[in-house]
Amino acid sequence: MKVVFAVFLFAFCGITSFAQETSVERDFEKNKSRFKVEKLSEGEDATSGYDYLVYKDKAEIVKIREIWSSSAVSTYRAEDYFFKNGKLIALVKYTFGKPYYKTAIKGTNVPLKLVEKLYLTDSKLTSWIENGKAIPTTDKRWQEKETDTLESAKNQLEMYKLIKEGN
Repeated sequence: MKVVFAVFLFAFCGITSFAQETSVERDFEKNKSRFKVEKLSEGEDATSGYDYLVYKDKAEIVKIREIWSSSAVSTYRAEDYFFKNGKLIALVKYTFGKPYYKTAIKGTNVPLKLVEKLYLTDSKLTSWIENGKAIPTTDKRWQEKETDTLESAKNQLEMYKLIKEGN
């Protein structure tokens, strides 16, 4: 009986974790048309820089897409930071081909290659998928990844404020 319960509990936890993962992006896409989007840029040097698409529901930031580009490479990066009530709830990292850059900075969907997904609840990492594989909570990198992810989100919000003040 304990084995059946353990299997049921494991399956239930897996399903609820998966539901969180898919609902963040799905909910955003479902409501995307009602969000205001701000487009900002910040040069890194003469050949590379960052573009930001900041999606807001009234005054609240719900998503920041950071796009890094460089004329020296053929693959660009996009990172999606999803927020709810001012807290990071997900970070999804992608790469995409250089030919899609102009389309990407317009906010239009482009073919993206998933690199990493991180989901958080109450500022705690709850799910981490890297190169298509779930990383277990027992992985020694888990705490460092959580700290780095939260710091990165904090930096995104600060960068937004700095760029807005500069414009």
